[in-house]
Amino acid sequence: MSNETITDTKGRKIEVKEVAGSRLARLTRIAGDAFGENAWTTGTLARATVLSIEGVPCPPAPQNLNELDGLWDSVDADAASAALEWLIAKQKAMATDAKNSSAPQASSNAAGS
Repeated sequence: MSNETITDTKGRKIEVKEVAGSRLARLTRIAGDAFGENAWTTGTLARATVLSIEGVPCPPAPQNLNELDGLWDSVDADAASAALEWLIAKQKAMATDAKNSSAPQASSNAAGS
C-alpha cells in the first residue's frame, strides 16, 4: 500500500496511508475493548491513516493507549474528516471491484441458439 495525498477543507495537503495488516493488528491490541466503540474507532482509524499535514509529519505509529489517544491532539477534525472520506471512497472502490470481478462474464454465444 502506497501513500496518497488528499486535501482537507482548509486546502491543506494531507499524506495518508491505509492502516492494514500488522499496523491494524497492533492498533486493535492497543485499543483493547475500546476498539468496538464506533465513534472512537472511526475517529482513531481516520487519524491513524494521516502521515503528515502540509509536510509536517504526524507522530509515528502509536505504541500504547496514550499515544493512540494522542492522535486526536495531533490530527485535527478537518484532516481526520478528509482521511475518513478517503477511507470510505477506498472501501467503496474495493466493494465495486469485488462485485465486478464476481459478476458473470458476457458470452458471445447466446444460450439455446
